[in-house]
Amino acid sequence: MKLTKPVVTNFEFTEKGQVFYWDDEIAGFGMYVGTKSKTWCVQQRIGNKTKRVVLGKYPTMTAEQARTAAKKGIGALASGIDTVQEKREQNIKAVTLGEVFEAFLDVRQLKPKTVRDYQGVMNNIYPDWQKLPITDITRDAVERRHKKIGTERGEAYANLGARTLRSVLNYASAKYETGKGLSILPENPVKRISQTRSWYKVERRTGHLKSHQLQAWFDAVLNVDNPTIRDYLLFVLLTGTRKDESAKLQWADIDLIDNSYILRDPKNGRPMQLPLSDYLTDMLTTRKANSTSPFVFPGDGVRGYLVEPKRQLAKIIEKTDMPFAMHDLRRTFVTIAESLDISSFAVKALVNHKSADDVTSGYIQMNVERLRKPMQTITDFILKSAALKDADVVEFKVAARESV
Repeated sequence: MKLTKPVVTNFEFTEKGQVFYWDDEIAGFGMYVGTKSKTWCVQQRIGNKTKRVVLGKYPTMTAEQARTAAKKGIGALASGIDTVQEKREQNIKAVTLGEVFEAFLDVRQLKPKTVRDYQGVMNNIYPDWQKLPITDITRDAVERRHKKIGTERGEAYANLGARTLRSVLNYASAKYETGKGLSILPENPVKRISQTRSWYKVERRTGHLKSHQLQAWFDAVLNVDNPTIRDYLLFVLLTGTRKDESAKLQWADIDLIDNSYILRDPKNGRPMQLPLSDYLTDMLTTRKANSTSPFVFPGDGVRGYLVEPKRQLAKIIEKTDMPFAMHDLRRTFVTIAESLDISSFAVKALVNHKSADDVTSGYIQMNVERLRKPMQTITDFILKSAALKDADVVEFKVAARESV
């Protein structure tokens, strides 16, 4: 039959499955009717395979429009052009940076903070590229943006942005392929920065407290009005933990009988039990006796735990004239540990660092008892450098107990 408007209007929907109707004037032109829709299509045999191309749905596409489209579609199929694959490849090549970035985040097992960091970089450095097809991101554009951010936002931030973009586009290169199995992004445009040696040379941060500065630092910290902030700063320095790892500690992670604590969700994803020095055990015993929060260092925010106390840090810096960041306390701990000739394997275990490709470290099993003496040695050195003798320590414990 000739598929005209009156004819196809009378086709009844099926109860299940599909029924095909073919036009007797244009070979390969037809319509298939399902339970809820009527769809125009063309069909041709190409080689050993039958290819079917959807033209549109009736009545959105009229019979006249479908016949016109059918002639073009059948012509393309007859010429060996796989219009379905061609359209699929066009859609793939049109994938935007924003879409790729969302897919990139979905497949990777990232912590919420890491996701927020990635999103901050992409939104701040490449906001106008989010709707841009990744195939339109040129090497020249990448180089210009890198230089612009370096001038306006800082060289380290520009490098971070380029590295983040490189990771996202590497993912796209592996994920999105043409019908021939070729990547839609044969070369990462960020490669231009390496080829032209345009990466900014940013010195690694080395800030830390020197041993002769510890007395002034302790004097300032021990006089902080807020006991939670005071104890938090002491804990970070005397354990070398990262600021967020310390802030998120809960009492369920502290064992005051075994004098140890557990990092359940550290940066490297490897939970570990670590020892507490005598000084910290006493401090935490006092805190727990007066605590009503599940967190060791509670805060007033929605998260429940303490957020970096920037105002108090500024006061301590002003009082001591010693600028420092929270991560400097971790570097101080590691620097002191190394100066005491403590085994590098023990130091890495105490700060929960991975040992990269060191084969020997894979055979050494560090447990809490093996690390107890090194931890106590580091604490004793820090307290001695801070001129906190036994009497001073006892006096502090009493003051802390009264103020918590």
